[in-house]
Amino acid sequence: MTIETLSSLKLSFFILGFILFFLLETIYPNRQWDTNRYKRLAFHTTFALINTIIMRLPVLFVLMPTLLIVSESHIGLLYSITEYDIVKLILSFIVLDLALYWWHRFNHTNQFLWKFHFVHHVDTHMDVGTSVRFHIGELILSTFYKSIIIFIFGISLAEFLFYEIILVLSIQFHHSNIKLKTNVDQLLAKFIVTPRYHTNHHTRSRQSREANYASIFTVWDKIFSSYVEATDEERLIMGVENRQLELKLVDNLYHPFNKKVDSD
Repeated sequence: MTIETLSSLKLSFFILGFILFFLLETIYPNRQWDTNRYKRLAFHTTFALINTIIMRLPVLFVLMPTLLIVSESHIGLLYSITEYDIVKLILSFIVLDLALYWWHRFNHTNQFLWKFHFVHHVDTHMDVGTSVRFHIGELILSTFYKSIIIFIFGISLAEFLFYEIILVLSIQFHHSNIKLKTNVDQLLAKFIVTPRYHTNHHTRSRQSREANYASIFTVWDKIFSSYVEATDEERLIMGVENRQLELKLVDNLYHPFNKKVDSD
């Protein structure tokens, strides 16, 4: 497959996944929306389009060259560990998910990174639209971080895009406002991040917000002691203390550079 084919495949899964989870949360909502849902959709769609346009540059000049060098030269730690494609695919998936766990955790513990990630947590309601609510600065920085991981471990283009497709669907799923049966959610949460599991991370309570960093596999929170179960009352109030930015596009984009506003 060519780069264009693989990229188109990822985009197709993103669009189909977004539509699927939007429909599911419409039919089986877990919480009622307290702001206009279609106003939220318009805001997050605009946010995503801006990010998509700008991200073409770091992807084209940083991420893709790194992936091509690794794929063509077979350099990196994983190439020295195994010669079996399926084993390397599994190891690459695990490495990328663990790396993303720590990136997410750094975004909460490092004050500079938090200024960008804060924009994601301003949302006072969590639904599939929240899955695309990331500041462009955070996405650019994460591109450099991912490129370093890819180069060190020797993760190929196909392996990276396979992980990214599963990641996109996982992020859409666990941000969506879908009502699952409690026993089903609890069973799934033993292995993967679910909507209820991730709601813990989006509460206004710092105790649970500064925890629960997993993106796909919940085992990382258990290994690194970062799982915190929010109370039912805490899960009713999401977002951060400074909630005025929620649907203000320019203010959200400018926020990390605004010294007059606290990122609490």
